[in-house]
Amino acid sequence: MKKIISALLVLLMALVFAGCQKQIVCEIHFSDPEGSEGGMRGEMPAKSTLKDLFDALGKGDGADFTYEVDENGVIVSVNGKENGELGYWDVTLNDQPLNDVIGNIALNDGDVCKIVFVPKVTEAIAGGWQVADVARTEMDEKEATVFAAATEKLLGENYEPVCVLATQVVSGTNYAFLARGTSVTASPASSFLILKVYEDLQGNVKLESVSEIDVTDIHVLADVDDNILGGWTVKDTGKPGSLGSEEAQSSFEKAMAEVLGVGYNPIQLLATQVVNGTNYIALARGKALSADDTPELYVISWYADLEGNSKVTEIKKFDLNYYVA
Repeated sequence: MKKIISALLVLLMALVFAGCQKQIVCEIHFSDPEGSEGGMRGEMPAKSTLKDLFDALGKGDGADFTYEVDENGVIVSVNGKENGELGYWDVTLNDQPLNDVIGNIALNDGDVCKIVFVPKVTEAIAGGWQVADVARTEMDEKEATVFAAATEKLLGENYEPVCVLATQVVSGTNYAFLARGTSVTASPASSFLILKVYEDLQGNVKLESVSEIDVTDIHVLADVDDNILGGWTVKDTGKPGSLGSEEAQSSFEKAMAEVLGVGYNPIQLLATQVVNGTNYIALARGKALSADDTPELYVISWYADLEGNSKVTEIKKFDLNYYVA
């Protein structure tokens, strides 16, 4: 799958519209299904609409730009490439999804429109879910906005987003968020949750499901061989991408030093269990070190004794579909 590069303005064209009205300067950034990128900066009359800017793009020197909208004014085709099985056109104005007919959207000086073809994931884990980039530990502004919109009306529990575990391209986008939930009670209890959130092509957001990760019975893609004993404490500290303490981080690195072939990046320490030493359970992304394999989600358990030695006790693929079904 081609990655959409954020620096889109590689081609600069000037358009000057005649008229006595005050002029405003607007931009369009464009990325097609093949990954070709370009841009246009134009001077427009002050009362121009987004449709005027689109039409101007098709009239520029050497321009080859056409588009179609449906009855709701949503872009469904650009340069003959339609929304469909291979992906869809994502159109934003100032990084906000469009929610009106383009002919009704008035432009202001400095507005930036982006037209990006988002390919449908073809290399994905079971169920069409694509695991988020291994290197990412924080949500971007759009993801944070989607999470906030999905949870704003939920009562009885505070929801703190940790990160996006995976996405699924449908007619819009499904998100699998990992979040920490804390009950609003006299004795607050914490748990880790997976929230499935759907965002349609118009930017409307719907919370589809909320599933708790029971750390004593984590669903994996193979049968769990060992029984997990009680006494586990759900962790409520530690930022995404770390394990919350130097002891946990150090023990993880020692344990994983003997694991070859796959690189594991911790997402969140889920729970600990104090025995004669400490047992740990964490959610992690794993990716083969050899090629461009798609990253997958794993549940990793390890044990650290009182002398500072650590060893992996179990690595299983996390069954995301169980939590987002």
